[in-house]
Amino acid sequence: MESVADYFGCMVFDDRVMRATLSSDVYRSLKKTIDQGAQLDISVANAVATAMKDWAVSKGVTHYRHWFQPLAGIPAE
Repeated sequence: MESVADYFGCMVFDDRVMRATLSSDVYRSLKKTIDQGAQLDISVANAVATAMKDWAVSKGVTHYRHWFQPLAGIPAE
């Protein structure tokens, strides 16, 4: 039997997956937003959302939920 540590976090849309699924222009723009606080362009946001959905569907997901995390550091209602 596997322990939780063996599989926890194994399917995360992380930097490695973003680099593999996003175009280089979109990836660079997104990293600039994440690392430097640059404004997020709507076309980049849409490309990331599409790539994330396609990646999740390729992993067999049938339902997903978006969790909005405001910059205040606490979840929104």
